[in-house]
Amino acid sequence: MNGRRDWAGRADWLRVRGAASIVADHSAKGEATMAEAETDFAEQAAEFGANWTGPYELSEELRPRIEELGLMDAVEHFREHGYALIREAGPPSLMDELREAIHMYAKVRDKAGGMAGAPMLLGKHPAVDKVATLPKIMAFGEFACGKAMRVGRIVGSIKRKGQGGPGVHSDSNWMPIPLPEHNLLATFCVACEGMTEEGGATMVVPGSHRLRRPPSPEEAQSAKTVCIEAEKGDIAVWDGAIWHGSPERKIDGTRTVLHATYQRLYTQPIDDFRYLLEDEEYMANAPEGMRQLLGADLFFHTAKGETDTDMTKFAYAMEASKV
Repeated sequence: MNGRRDWAGRADWLRVRGAASIVADHSAKGEATMAEAETDFAEQAAEFGANWTGPYELSEELRPRIEELGLMDAVEHFREHGYALIREAGPPSLMDELREAIHMYAKVRDKAGGMAGAPMLLGKHPAVDKVATLPKIMAFGEFACGKAMRVGRIVGSIKRKGQGGPGVHSDSNWMPIPLPEHNLLATFCVACEGMTEEGGATMVVPGSHRLRRPPSPEEAQSAKTVCIEAEKGDIAVWDGAIWHGSPERKIDGTRTVLHATYQRLYTQPIDDFRYLLEDEEYMANAPEGMRQLLGADLFFHTAKGETDTDMTKFAYAMEASKV
C-alpha cells in the first residue's frame, strides 16, 4: 500500500472527527457551524497526508538545519551504528558551569557503587537549561525522535575511580518488543570533562539497535563493545534501542556527566517537568526551545471540565508526529 495515500485517508477521517469536536466546542458559544469548523480543522491539518518521514530519514524541513550545524556525518553514523559523537556542541566554559551545577546538586544514591547522582535537574540551574536546548542537541534530537520531541529525563552523575555504572542494557527496555522501526528515545551524554576508556566512558554495541530488543543476560555478558571517547564540549548520543553500558573508572578524578533523554512526542516522559510551565517567571526567561521540550504546544491534558481537547494543538501533533 502507498503509505502517503494511506495517511491521506486517515487524515480525511480525522478531519471529520476533528471538525465534529470543534463544532461541539464552539456551538455552545454560538461561534461556528459544522462547515466553518470543518474548514478550520482542514486548514490546520492540510499537510498531514502529504508529508511524512520514514524511520531514520531527514525531513525536508530539518535537513537545512542539520547541514548548517555540520551534523550530517553524525546522522549517518547514528543510522548505521545506533550512536554518534557530536563535536563541539557547546563551549568549554558552559561545560565548566554544568559540571559545577551537577556537583552542587549531586548526592550519593548508589550505596553499592558509591556513585553520586543529581536527578530532575531541568529548571534548577541556567547551565543545565542551556545545555538541554543547545542548537545541535535540538536539531539532532528532532532527527532521532521526531518533531515536537519532549524531554524525558535530565540527570547528572559523578563517577570516581573504582566506580562503575550499569552493565550492558537498552534504554528502551521498558517498552514492548519488538520495538517499532522508528526510534522512540535518544540519550545525549554530556561529559563535562570529556570521556576516555580508562576514565569510564560509555561503551556501546554498534548496530545492536537494529535488533529492536534489549539484550538477554547472556548477551549482556558476552557483548563486544566499543568505547565512545569524547573531548570536552563534545556530546555522545545513542539510540534508545542500542545496547550500551558504563564500565569502571580506572583513573583518578571524576567523570561528570549530564544524561539528557528526549522522547518521541506520543511516549510517556520518564520524568514530569510540566510544573515548569506554570512558573511564568521561569518560562519568560527560559531558553528558546524549552516550551517544546515541556510539551506546551501538544494536546495532551487539554480537555478541562466542559471544554474538549484543543484541536489546534491536536492538528499540530498530527503533523509533527510524521516528521
